[in-house]
Amino acid sequence: MLWSFMIFATGGNAVVEVKDKGEINWSEGFIRARGYGFIDPKKPKGQARLLAERAAVVDARRNLLEILKGVHITSETVVEDYMATSDLIVQRVKGIVKGAKVVGKPKYYPDGRVEVVVELPLDDLAKEVGPDKKPKEEESPSKETPKDVQGVIIKTPKGTKACLYPRLVDEKGNVLLDFADYPEVRNAWSKAVKFVKGKVSQNEEGQLIIEAAEARGCDIVVKKDYRSRVEKLKKWAGYLFKAGKFIIDLVM
Repeated sequence: MLWSFMIFATGGNAVVEVKDKGEINWSEGFIRARGYGFIDPKKPKGQARLLAERAAVVDARRNLLEILKGVHITSETVVEDYMATSDLIVQRVKGIVKGAKVVGKPKYYPDGRVEVVVELPLDDLAKEVGPDKKPKEEESPSKETPKDVQGVIIKTPKGTKACLYPRLVDEKGNVLLDFADYPEVRNAWSKAVKFVKGKVSQNEEGQLIIEAAEARGCDIVVKKDYRSRVEKLKKWAGYLFKAGKFIIDLVM
């Protein structure tokens, strides 16, 4: 049987972690942070606005770094844990934060504040941090494509966390499929890993479904009846990640 893949839009189904000064949008693949500066009334108007905007950008990037430190890489680790182990990781993380781009126009308030929003793609983060693993060897010729797997939906229970590198495990914690094994995930994270909140579609016909029994952070414990499907997927996982055909359906 040929499994067809369904095109969908996240819209209201986006998985978003709202933070005090920003957000992590797991569905669209970015982190955003707000920052503020203040206009100095003693300076010329043009100069004062420019200095306030620059201060707001600095503040926004500082807030972005704090949000970024709490991003889950795996169930056991967050970015801050990786930064604590290596000065090189610290420099890499600070480097991508420094390069975070301003999105939209500065917003001015009557009290003299100016608000700026900066954005960092999760793709950039995935390339710089994460489990240090050797590239996984393909179990089939790379030029081939799966004959009977075109779309995959992983259905998770309430309590599952979004993270950069989820794992599918059995009830004993044995890893069935680790997203960190695949360079396709690290090289193009936002295409390979698609998080959607709630039901993906009213019509799941034609999708290869994998259901979870429970969640342990972002480790997804696969039900026994579905583990043979995971074994089948491992043969084609690299292709499916590259094609953007893995959907993780989160219940939040």
